[in-house]
Amino acid sequence: MKRAVTNNIEHITNVIIIIGIFLFLLSYFKPSLILSETIISGGDTASHYYPAKYLKEYLIPNGKIVGWCPGNYAGFPIFQFYFPLPFLLIAFLSYVISFQVAFKIVTILGIFLLPLCTFLSMKMMKFKFPLPIFAAIFTLAFLFHQGNSMWGGNIPSTLAGEFCYSISLALAILFIGLLYQGLKEKKYILLNSLLLFCITLTHILMLFFVIIVPIFFLLERDKIKLNFLYLFKIYFLAFLLTAFWSIPFVFKLPFTTTYNFVWHIDSLKTVFPDILLPFLALAIFGFLFSLRKKDKKIWYISFSIVAALILYLIASTIGVVDIRFVPFIQFIPMLLGAYGLWYLIKNFKGKWLIAVIVLLLTIFWVDYNVTYIPGWIKWNYEGFENKQLWNPFHEINKYLKGNFSDPRVVFEHSDLHNSIGSTRAFESLPLFSGRGTLEGLYMQSSISAPFVFYIQSEIGKQHSCPFWMNWECTNFNISNGIKHLKMFNVKHMIARSNEAKNALKSNKDVGLVKTIEPYEIYEIKNISGRYVELLDYEPILVETKNWKKLSYEWFKKNNDVYLVFVDKITNEDRELFKIIKSKYEISLDDLKKIKIQKNCFIKETVSNEEIRIETDCIGKPLIIKVSYYPNWKIEGAKKIYLISPSLMLIFPERDHIRLFYNETILDQLSFILTIIGIITFIYLIIFKTFGLNQNIKRFFNR
Repeated sequence: MKRAVTNNIEHITNVIIIIGIFLFLLSYFKPSLILSETIISGGDTASHYYPAKYLKEYLIPNGKIVGWCPGNYAGFPIFQFYFPLPFLLIAFLSYVISFQVAFKIVTILGIFLLPLCTFLSMKMMKFKFPLPIFAAIFTLAFLFHQGNSMWGGNIPSTLAGEFCYSISLALAILFIGLLYQGLKEKKYILLNSLLLFCITLTHILMLFFVIIVPIFFLLERDKIKLNFLYLFKIYFLAFLLTAFWSIPFVFKLPFTTTYNFVWHIDSLKTVFPDILLPFLALAIFGFLFSLRKKDKKIWYISFSIVAALILYLIASTIGVVDIRFVPFIQFIPMLLGAYGLWYLIKNFKGKWLIAVIVLLLTIFWVDYNVTYIPGWIKWNYEGFENKQLWNPFHEINKYLKGNFSDPRVVFEHSDLHNSIGSTRAFESLPLFSGRGTLEGLYMQSSISAPFVFYIQSEIGKQHSCPFWMNWECTNFNISNGIKHLKMFNVKHMIARSNEAKNALKSNKDVGLVKTIEPYEIYEIKNISGRYVELLDYEPILVETKNWKKLSYEWFKKNNDVYLVFVDKITNEDRELFKIIKSKYEISLDDLKKIKIQKNCFIKETVSNEEIRIETDCIGKPLIIKVSYYPNWKIEGAKKIYLISPSLMLIFPERDHIRLFYNETILDQLSFILTIIGIITFIYLIIFKTFGLNQNIKRFFNR
């Protein structure tokens, strides 16, 4: 009876404190902001809105999760190299509430999930009260720390646009606890597989973490075979479930742009700011106590810091940003700190009261250390519509109104755009105007990204040059930039700085067409505005597998003769190309010019995932000013070639040509594996529910 009363008190305390944590979070993320029907702004977050909208309004009605988006980077495969699950949640939630509110709710979901998932994870690992609720409370210090705003997991990073990371982090912490208990009891295989599926499709970097952490269990020599078999079942089933997305992700990486940026960390205080120090002290104490008690659960949790350190050290080698793994090193001590505090008070009576006091003290400490977060929350969630330059921004988009068949629009990169709501505001031109632009958020998803940022450095006073480690940028030069803009079928440019405006006004190839203070819109002259054109000169076919570097050098030299790249030259290629070179023979300073007679007709019809061409240019090289990607197929010509800088080339064989974005054989096989995974998953649930086939049931040990 006494134990039952104690359990009830503990249960009530846990519920009250979880509610208290949520109320504290809501005191920052005010419902009046979250529930307002405005379009979210701020940092990268603003640029996530259009992809979510595109998923709901185009991809899902066409039976797709992954597809082609013409809005940025001359087109790119949207959600193939970014993480679709949070955006699917937004889309489905928006059938119940407004899209604007659905988007806002999902962006803060990870923040609210982290305390809850941490509590459940510690409960699953059978830690005694009040340790699990201590751990949930301590997540507040991690969430509100302001040591960085780009690494992931904390509130500033989430506000900057890393909401997928935040959700996946919460799920990863839950997975750590569920995996531990499932392995000890040899159950939860299906639940762990489903959780791993969600982690993968929410943020793939978290997958690296949850793959390395379980190595801990393979260090137990007496249980290595049983542990390996258990882990294999989970990861293999999760692999099948994610195959439709993960296999194409891996095999199509050559058609992306690697961003293996090495982040410079100034000091240890950057990793562990003041707000985390009390919990770090408790963590050290807790770990030392675990050594004395030989507590394997704490060793397992501590091993996850080792996993994060390993990933941090090899990040550049595997082509990812190293600091994405530092948040684990910041967060895991919160769990160890909860253990340390539990040990200090484990013999006290009235632990429920201590838990409440710890909540109040933590809230006070967090509030004391927070400075800029409330202002940033308001900035993001009040939306574009409440910003100083919303009216000019709206007028610009209204003036440029069109669709993806119209020529593209570019904008000068500038921090001054932040007055609209984000320095990246104009990346959302496809959302607000319907027109395509060049820059976008998912820069790694396109092979055109290095060329786009090179253009950015040519046409504006300020540039970002995110790939500087591999792809250097240049200096402000409007004349060179205009030639490159024509290459990408750009007709309009939005200028913000006086330097850009003055340079454009003095350039004979452009003309001012609209002034909407503080912006000016210029139109490039002598441009057809078409996506399909006959080349001026015969292209040169180059046999090379390292085309990116050669193409980038070609682009910087602003050549008139285009290069076409193939891994291996075939007899079919020899029939089509008049000039053929190997990468060792080509000289970018002396490209032979063979003029093509322009006496043929071309008419195009461009839509999201299809380009229809009417032409009598049979057998002649037509450039398609859309980024190359293997999912593009063709009817009316033998193949699609990759042409410099990163576009497509065809040789028509008939007068009606159709290019269309479609599944490859790899996509189809991957989808079949996912179907097999779904069938297996359902099959095993049925066995569990109805007790069928006991031999199979014992094998899977659910």
